[in-house]
Amino acid sequence: MNAGILLVLLALGAIAISAFGRRVNAQPGLLILIAAAAVSFVPGLPRLELDPELILGLVVPPLLYAAALEFSFFSFLRNLRAILGLGVVLVLLTAWLSRIAVDLMMPALGASVALLLAAIVAPPDTVTITAHGQELGLTRRVTAILTGESLVNDAMALTLFSIALAATGGEETFIDNGALLFAWSALVGVLIGFALGNLATAIRRRLDDPTLGTAVGLVVPFAAYLAAEEAHASGVLAVVVAGFNVAVESEYGNRRRERLGFRTRMTEREVWPVLGALLESFVFAYTGLQMKFVIDDLRESGEPLGRTLLTGVVLLVVVIAVRFAWVAVVFGRRLLANQSLQRRLQDPLFRKRWDERLQQVAERRGRAPEIPEALGWKEQTLLSWTGMRGIVTLGAAGGIPLLTEDGAPFPHRDTLQFLAYFVVFGTLLVQGPTLALLARRLRIDTSEEDRVALEQLALAERIAADAEAGTVPSLPDDARPGRRRRDGRPRRRVRGGRLVRGEVATPTDPATLDRFDRQREALSISVIARTLDDEAAQVVLARIDRQQAAEQV
Repeated sequence: MNAGILLVLLALGAIAISAFGRRVNAQPGLLILIAAAAVSFVPGLPRLELDPELILGLVVPPLLYAAALEFSFFSFLRNLRAILGLGVVLVLLTAWLSRIAVDLMMPALGASVALLLAAIVAPPDTVTITAHGQELGLTRRVTAILTGESLVNDAMALTLFSIALAATGGEETFIDNGALLFAWSALVGVLIGFALGNLATAIRRRLDDPTLGTAVGLVVPFAAYLAAEEAHASGVLAVVVAGFNVAVESEYGNRRRERLGFRTRMTEREVWPVLGALLESFVFAYTGLQMKFVIDDLRESGEPLGRTLLTGVVLLVVVIAVRFAWVAVVFGRRLLANQSLQRRLQDPLFRKRWDERLQQVAERRGRAPEIPEALGWKEQTLLSWTGMRGIVTLGAAGGIPLLTEDGAPFPHRDTLQFLAYFVVFGTLLVQGPTLALLARRLRIDTSEEDRVALEQLALAERIAADAEAGTVPSLPDDARPGRRRRDGRPRRRVRGGRLVRGEVATPTDPATLDRFDRQREALSISVIARTLDDEAAQVVLARIDRQQAAEQV
């Protein structure tokens, strides 16, 4: 069968199975993986094997970029501590313990191969879970933490994967020290992502055609990834930063006239979900089709199948147990600390000292500090069980090259792929079907969050209505001209919806704006001044775009 025809059939079959999975409320990725694995055992079916660099370079960047575009950057900042704990520290801890487990179970693989496998299985695919967060009963904060984790942990794990891949494949790195190479990879990746995000935004602001503007947006993740990889930096981190940068600038640009056109925003809202669903379905289907051939290669390589299966079971237990332990220790300790603080605040003397301390921090920062509530034990339990492996693990496993730098076969490639697929299958089969059941049994109360969300949405509607009538919100106290802190430094100010430092700035004169831009200006200022939740603002901004498009038809 022609490879092109097989690719078309693969994509169509994956879409059909995905549609069926959503209709019966099952995980589409799991169904596609199982169906494709079964098809791989059909006699006479040719092996479809793409270039490994093609998998990582063409599949992972757009998926991460789309997730960054959809995620609230302000929610990311609010939950930064929890996100970094799960997306950075937990990934490193999981990789370290997984490497120890592989070294103990299969010492013949070697240290570098064990580290490579550990980096592949370390990141969970939590972004797939958050797409069904409301159906599962996840609170909005847990959903935000999981979404942020999916972006950070992918960047961390794939950066570690690149370093381990270079060491295993004999590729020479321009920095010998692993820690310095990691720091370079992260820092340069962030800078490249920020620069390309700004460049793409500047180009798109000058394009009146939404088709061309969307086309530029489609190029951004690939440009960021390839540019960072050429600079020996983290391409994944560059993609995530570029996505955040473009998302913020599109809605909350430096000046009203420089914001992204509403037609381009509307087009992107339709394009990226379609592209993301297609790529995810393709990766699961492609991986499933490799299963029979990976098992055959493993048998021919002489690796003991029983020992390899046992190693897969041990790895599966490690990646699940480590997440449970980390969440219990970190979030459980935070919950106990929060409960202790609430008890101490009942003491009038301690309360007075606490309020004075908060006031001092508020004067120093220009705003009162936000102290989020700790996650309850039910939320912690659900957070612990959301560690299924998915797209990134499959993409990394498929991205292992066939040959090393000196032309020799890549060491233990078949074993690495088999164990990676085993962990993905295991977590999807064990945790996937039981996650919804666990959520129903826990019965997490989201009524308070729902009430606050409705209040914020009503506030956003009211701000937009007032702005349509000609009233744009005034700047907050710490953003008014001439106000300075006690230490003499200028306070933060708002410029067209962005907090800045330096020269005094004022928002655009409402009289110069049409009613749609007045609404956007008002919502932008309210979000940056933290008087309005940006998720509620996004709902109203999307409605404003649709209204403006309808009137200009």
